[in-house]
Amino acid sequence: MPRGRRQAGASLIEVLVTILLLMFGLLGVAGLLAKGVSNAASSEALTKANQLLADMADRIRANPAAALSATSEYITAYGESIPTNLTSIALRDKKEWLTAVRTQLPLGDGKITSFVSGGARKLEIEVRWARCYGTLSDADQTNCSVGSEGTYQTMKMEIRL
Repeated sequence: MPRGRRQAGASLIEVLVTILLLMFGLLGVAGLLAKGVSNAASSEALTKANQLLADMADRIRANPAAALSATSEYITAYGESIPTNLTSIALRDKKEWLTAVRTQLPLGDGKITSFVSGGARKLEIEVRWARCYGTLSDADQTNCSVGSEGTYQTMKMEIRL
């Protein structure tokens, strides 16, 4: 039997093994890409939330007289409707801020509470958004529904006046 005949098919097996290894490598790269996109979406939401908190804190600091009252027009709760009767700077600030929160974050909402602690008035600004969109694994996203525990990610800032 000629020597070349005995080796027939060996290079085909090598090619198949190479294709198999390449396929697993590409699947790994695809998984890393998906995780990278997920992390980028989460990071973007955190950055936007931080900017929105700082924006409202600056608005309140620029108008402290309206913020010092226990019944300040800046105070808002989750789910509150956006003001339409803009009779003051505080209401205009609240409208612009809530609109930005709700349009820039997935299911975004904001809350501002006022309280006195240690003789000083404090305002707590809070932003929350749904973390179910683009930032979870498939298994976690299946279990994440709006209104369930762990649906929202929250970021808070406290300012003293």
